[in-house]
Amino acid sequence: MDKKINDKNKPKSKKRLVIRIINIVVVVGFGLFLVYFLLGRINISDIRDAIVGSHKPTLILALVIAFLSSILRGYRKKILIGSDRIGMGDMLLVALTRNAFNMVLPARTGELSYVYVLQRKFKLPIEIGVSTLLVVLVFDLVIVFSLIVISIVVVLINTFSGSFLAVVFVALALLAALLLVLFYLSKVIGFFLRIIDKIFSRYKIGRNKVVQAVYKKLIDINENIALIQKRKIYWKVYLSSVVIRVLKFIVYYLLILSILRPAGYGFADLSFWMIFLATVAAEISAVLPTHALAGLGTYEGAFLLVLGVLGFTLTGIDWTTVAFSYHIIVLSFTVVLGIIAVIILSLPFYRVRNK
Repeated sequence: MDKKINDKNKPKSKKRLVIRIINIVVVVGFGLFLVYFLLGRINISDIRDAIVGSHKPTLILALVIAFLSSILRGYRKKILIGSDRIGMGDMLLVALTRNAFNMVLPARTGELSYVYVLQRKFKLPIEIGVSTLLVVLVFDLVIVFSLIVISIVVVLINTFSGSFLAVVFVALALLAALLLVLFYLSKVIGFFLRIIDKIFSRYKIGRNKVVQAVYKKLIDINENIALIQKRKIYWKVYLSSVVIRVLKFIVYYLLILSILRPAGYGFADLSFWMIFLATVAAEISAVLPTHALAGLGTYEGAFLLVLGVLGFTLTGIDWTTVAFSYHIIVLSFTVVLGIIAVIILSLPFYRVRNK
């Protein structure tokens, strides 16, 4: 009987494998095409010269702020976890590891590294990692949409036609919906879990042991989210999330400014809200399945697309060079810190608290 079931599952497994291979080929191919297309418009030496010739004080300030943002990320996760087994230093290393994997892997799959490190190194249950990850995700979505609404109002309303008002209303509606989800997160998840439970009771799939185990884990995750809400720490998480998000886009702005300063451009020439809209579009591209390895090509493409829509230009500036330059700086800095963090966490003398 088991042999027959296994024989039936083999075609399905092969089909899934083929689909995954096709998806990987398409994503990698799309990313390589964009890199080839965009780099065809410039010389690689231009990117090197832009990075090497960047304004060093501004560049260093941006990287220092980026590191401070990582410390705040560790602090935020430490608050949410609420365990004495993991300290601020530990959480900083976890945050740096998560940042590196997230920067390199497509569709935000790098987030799983956070759950893995907590479970593997610090012996924290998977549901703690997933639940804190979900809470942070909702907070970040709310804040990013808030910033998008502000930037659209500042940049677009007085520049373009009323059609952009629709974008503002959509953003506001999404913001309101996300706020509701934020404060009723465990109830929202509970609602969907009840629907899943009814489906399981009616169909055979609910009897599958693997499905039952996953469903039980989802219940544990939701219970942990409810516990987080009862601890009344949302205001701390919210404030730290606001600072983290603002600092992130300030870092991007300063990095771009450091590249443009040798050409004679300063704060007065570079609209923060214009750059914010372009960089947030690049960040959103990282969530899409089309996000290539390390985002090279897709990241720059989204950045350039928004700048093109906004019609933002500076005399003598090739934005393709700027896009690749600041992205490579962010990528290199994040990956180097992530490698250092992974090495430290892997050292045999690195001890976890026994509390």
